[in-house]
This record gives sequence, C-alpha cells and structure tokens, in this order.
Amino acid sequence: MHNPLSWRNIPSARTLFVMIFMAGIGLIVSVVALLYLSLNLISSQANEIDQQRTALSVQGAIQTSVNRVWSLVIDNAVWDDAVREAYRPTLDTHWLYNTWGSGFKINNLYDGTFVLNENYQVLWGSFRSQPFTEHNLDFFGAGLKSLIQKNTNALQNDKNIYAGITRTRAGVAFVGVGLIRPTVGSLSVGDQTRRFLVITRHVNPKILRDLGDTFQIDNLTLSPERLSADNVPFKSAAGEGLGYLSWQPRQPGAEAAKAASLEITQIVLLAAALILLFILVSSIALYKLARSESQARKVARTDWLSHLPNRRALIEELERVSQRGDTDRKSVVFIDLDGFKDVNDIYGHEVGDELIVTIAKTLRDNVPKDGMLARMGGDEFAMTIGGEHAEALASAFGGFVLDYLNSAIRLGERTIHISASIGIASGILTECNSSELFRRADIAMYHSKITGKGRVTHYDAELNSARERRLAIESQIRSGLDNGEFDVWYQPIIDARSQKMVSVEALVRWPRRPDGALAPDDFITIAETSGLIYGLGQFVLRRACQDLEPYSDLKLSVNISPAQFRDPEFEEKVASVLAMTRFPPTRLQLEVTENYVLENPERARAAINNLKMLGIAVALDDFGTGYSSIGYLRRFNFDTIKIDKSLAGLVDNDDQASALVSGTIRIASALGMTVVAEGVENEKQMKLLRLAGCDQLQGFWYSQPLPIEALKALRQQRHC
Repeated sequence: MHNPLSWRNIPSARTLFVMIFMAGIGLIVSVVALLYLSLNLISSQANEIDQQRTALSVQGAIQTSVNRVWSLVIDNAVWDDAVREAYRPTLDTHWLYNTWGSGFKINNLYDGTFVLNENYQVLWGSFRSQPFTEHNLDFFGAGLKSLIQKNTNALQNDKNIYAGITRTRAGVAFVGVGLIRPTVGSLSVGDQTRRFLVITRHVNPKILRDLGDTFQIDNLTLSPERLSADNVPFKSAAGEGLGYLSWQPRQPGAEAAKAASLEITQIVLLAAALILLFILVSSIALYKLARSESQARKVARTDWLSHLPNRRALIEELERVSQRGDTDRKSVVFIDLDGFKDVNDIYGHEVGDELIVTIAKTLRDNVPKDGMLARMGGDEFAMTIGGEHAEALASAFGGFVLDYLNSAIRLGERTIHISASIGIASGILTECNSSELFRRADIAMYHSKITGKGRVTHYDAELNSARERRLAIESQIRSGLDNGEFDVWYQPIIDARSQKMVSVEALVRWPRRPDGALAPDDFITIAETSGLIYGLGQFVLRRACQDLEPYSDLKLSVNISPAQFRDPEFEEKVASVLAMTRFPPTRLQLEVTENYVLENPERARAAINNLKMLGIAVALDDFGTGYSSIGYLRRFNFDTIKIDKSLAGLVDNDDQASALVSGTIRIASALGMTVVAEGVENEKQMKLLRLAGCDQLQGFWYSQPLPIEALKALRQQRHC
C-alpha cells in the first residue's frame, strides 16, 4: 500500500529547528506578558473573592446568632422543671424571674424571656431584668408574628423550635419560640392548654463586634442604608428590610502581588530558560518523531493478534481508492466464523486466539494477488480486491475459505471443527461507497448465517429487500406488542383412550397487524434474532394462563423459544407470571426443542431441574426431527415427548415410520414419559397411533388452533 509519509517528505533538521526556535521566542514574550497580566488579574480576583467570602461569613454570622437563640429556647423550654412551673394554674413569678429573668445580668446570653399561653398572649415576661407588662405581641414586631403564623400547628403539637429575626420596639433582635415540654415523652395536658417560651437577643455594637472577631470580619456594623454593593441585607422573618450589614474590606490580592513581585521576576527568568531548553530538546525529538511516524501509523493499522491489517486499514484503503476516482469494480468478501464462541467457551480464549492466528495465516497465504485481507475484529475477516476479474477472484477465495474451514483444523493435540458464513458484494466505488459495499457484504453474510451457515451468498437487490422487510417486521412486532395486536389461539390435545380433551397447546397469532395477518413462521424467527421473543414469549404465557385459569380440568402447554430458555432469569419470569395469574404450576407444561437441549446441555439441565422444582412439567418438542437420542431422554428427565408430525403423520403409509413411532413409544413408556403424537390428520392415523400406545393425540383431525371463545364452544360440544 502507498504510504503518504516517506523519508522524502520529512523536513530537514535545520528547518525544524528554525521553526521551533521562532515559535519559542514568541512563546517567551507571550509567557512574560501573560504572567504579569495574570498577576494583575489574580490580584483583583483575590480581592473580589475575599469580598464574596466575607459576605458569606456575614451571612454565616447572622445564621449563627439565630441558631444560638434557637439553642437557648431548646435548653430552657425542653425541661421537666419548666413544664411543672409553666403549667401551674398560677405562675410562680419568683421562680420564673430567678430562672429566666435574671439571666440577662448573669451571662448576657439574651435580654428578654417571655411565657405565652395557647392563644399567644403574654402571661409573664422579663425584658432586661425588668418585668414585662404587655400582653399582646405588638412589642415583638412582625418577625415573631410571622414565625408563629407560619408554624401554628407545628408549635401546638410538634417538638420543633423556630427562630429568626424581628424588629421590636427596642430595636432589631434575634428571637426564638418553642413549646415548653418534657425532656422525655409527650406533653401530658388534658386540654388545649399550651405554654410557649420566647427568648430575644437585641443587636448592639458589642454583639456585632464579637461576631466580627469570631468570623474575622473587620468593623462589622448595622446601618439603615446600603453603603456598598457588597453589603448584606438584614431581613426579618416576615421579609421586611431591617438595614444592611457592612464591614471594612481587605485587599489581600494587592498585598500578595506586592510581596510576590520579586519571585515573579525570578519565575519569568526561569520560564524563559526552560522554554529555550525545551526548544532544543523538542527540535531533536520532533525530528526523530517524524522519522518514526510511518512505523507508528503501521502499528495503528495492524491487528495485534493476527498481524493482519485491521478494520481501519481496510476502510482507509477503500476510501483512498474511492477518492482517487477508480472505476474498476471492487469486491468485498465478508467472513464470519460459525461456532467460534463455542471454541472459546469449551477450550478457553487461549485456544481461541491460537485458532484465529492459524486461520489468519492460511487465509493470508491464499489471498489473490493485489487483494487485501483484514481482521475486522472478534471472529470476522474481510478481503477486498479490485480489477476486471474482482468478482471471480472473490468467489474463488470465498469457496476456498469454505472448503478450508469445512475440514478439521489441527491445533496441537486438538482437532477443531468450525465453519463460516460468507457474504460477497461487488460494485464501483465511485457509484457505491466503501461503507455501502461493506453493508451489502454484511447483508449477504447474514443471509448465509440465517439460512443454515457454512455457505457463500452473493449480494443482490432481493437480499436488501428481504433485510428491509425483516427490519420492518421487527419494528411492527415491537409496536404490535404495545398496541395489543397479538392473540393466543389454542389447539386441543386429546386423551387417546377416552377421546376427551385433556390439554391445549398455546400458539401465538398476529391477526390485527395493520398490514394484514402474518403467519407465525414469518415472524417468530425475526423475533428470536432481534431479542423481541422475550417480550412476545412472556405475553403468550401470561395470556394463556389468564385464559385457561378457570378450566381446572385442562392442562396448558406453551412452546418456549431457545432464546427464552437461554435467559438466566427465565425460571423466575415464569414463576412471576404464575403468581400474577394464580395459575397452578402443576397444570403448566413448557415445550423445548431437542436442538437447543443438545447445544446447551448444562444450561438445559439446570433450567429443567429448576422448573420441575416449581411443579412445572417439561416436554421435549419435535422429537424425531433431530438426533432423537435415547440417552438424553434419560439424562434430562422429561415428563413428556411430542413426536413430530413429520414422523407421526407417516404411520398410515410408511412401515418404517410406523416402526420408529412404536419403538419410541415403548422406550418413552419404559422411562415413565407421556407420549403425544402431533399432526394427526385422519381417522386411520388416529387409530394406528392409539394402537401403538400413544397417550395423547393432537392434530387437525380433532381441531385446528382456535381462539379462546371458539375453544370454549368446542369444549362444551365435546362434553355434551
């Protein structure tokens, strides 16, 4: 491949040095200017930040004062002695004064204490150690009234204390109010009598000075007017403005800048020296970097494990060809290994890596001339080739890959069997860009995978239409589940001896699809590959349990998709549906196909055991279409096997099929399993299967799948 960075493109060392040197001189000038501008900016910002910090400190000082009054109310109101004295029919004013009124002179923590009744009338009060003779709250201003009005119910019944700021006739004050109550337990008063303690502490220069000392605020004062934009408004609990707190601002930024001027000069000189040194070192390093960039680019475009070009390299090559305007046809071969995950799961990732390396080496050795092979990631490879014979060469390479992988691969003492799903797409990049070409190859590969794996598919318009149809149906399934377009129909299962209906099999139908009803075979596979089968399966199970719950004489069989069975939470989801619908577990039987049991034996055994512990029976569906091994019938302990209609439906005209059915029934009966024959379509088949020993029969001879209402009518008819 062409490398855009060759040695001839690398600038000379002299040119690189001159370029970096000039840039370095400009950088030195910029750094010096930036340092001094930054110093000035930092200085002003430091002053501004200090102002903001001081404003926050002032607000904290205000809140601290409010909290201090709040604490005083708690200390004095939540007190058993206070309850005893305050709730007397006649207050002991001597006790009240000695306890609360004299505190103003002793410790100056507050200047007023007052006892209010349940109507918030003053029963007793002491203000600055003098008796308080007013009975209403006018003295205390709007702040205290607001605290009481907003918290009336809480004050009467709650244990909360409320504090705030108010303007009394004596000035601005911090005030708190709370219910006088016992230290432990509830207030025991037979009627609505309540006593509240109110404490005030008026703002004065000493209080402000003490707050300033505590919070490191210089000259904290309360003034009626705003003296600067940074002043903090002082508001009462009622929201009224009481003035502004102001202080003497400091200038820490200017002081710091002056103190650091000598150090800044030294930093400038040091920075200039370092930049000059950096210029020299960078010149040498960049010169070496330019020489090694080609190697770095190669590493970035190479897969670390297989040493093939990676996805990025392949796409870049196609994009380069596209931009060049080549009109040659390009073909892309997209290879996806089938069964590689099982190799990792069974043998471990080290063996998986060794397998990738072995396959990559073989494919690389057999790539057509001028072709480019890349590992796209995981278990995917792609090969692109151009020219007049691109399609033929791509087809030949795809055939080689298929033949190579269909043979066993030897890794040491291990023999690995693996296959591949391959898609091939061709086009002219000027008409079909690289992304579209890859998309088409991916569509073709996906078609190979869903139609049986181990094959090559060439892209055509029909594949794209099929993919678009699958995507449309996937979207319709999603909306159909949301819009209630699906139904569950039921096919009777008949007891072979009594010819009575003993069970039904639930089958999903899509009758209310806006574009017309769609057969299950046309949407079940799409639901499985898109992950929508989980929601669809839960819907079928839930609806079937709801429909059949009233008919206690009928059992219910529900098909389970392999995708559902792989879900580690599947058993819990089934149990939750049974609990929600109140459907007895002993009436439910879940049907699973033998292919999944063989592919995932450990998960299958664990799931079957968990379901049986819940009381749910498990049937092996479509017996006779796969390996039909008797050994796994014993190992997995199924309750029922259902002989597929492709085998049971031949008993009336194929002696070999009849013998196989008879042998299967004898073995299943010996293992204690119930045998159900599917696909019974005429009377002769019914009689032969009865004679062979089938326990139960199912098919069109008895009934096609029916909606629940039609099933009810058929059930009543058979009981008549």
